[in-house]
Amino acid sequence: MKSEKYKLLHNPRCSKSRQGLEFLKSKNIDFEIVLYLKEKLEIHEIKNIVVKSGLNPIDLIREHEGIWKELYKDKTLTKNQIVQAIFDHPKIMQRPVFISETKAIIAIPAEEALKLL
Repeated sequence: MKSEKYKLLHNPRCSKSRQGLEFLKSKNIDFEIVLYLKEKLEIHEIKNIVVKSGLNPIDLIREHEGIWKELYKDKTLTKNQIVQAIFDHPKIMQRPVFISETKAIIAIPAEEALKLL
């Protein structure tokens, strides 16, 4: 039986993301850290997170983020336009996102990550 692969989309400058990282480490969970602001996600990867999480793309948005308020807040966007906005401005995406081969979850609070295990 092969073990499941996990990834954590992490932003070291975000306190919630750091909490998620420390929580997963404290549980001795084997996972890959993806610094998604440096290693930009592809459109298909963002769409994959939407599908795996079961969320609407708007649920992945940090609506208080300056870039979101400035460029998108008062617009009616399609799901694909929201995915494109995340691709163009990854900082607007909620974090940390914990991903398994079949599911994804916004790990806020950090304990939410356990739902994937």
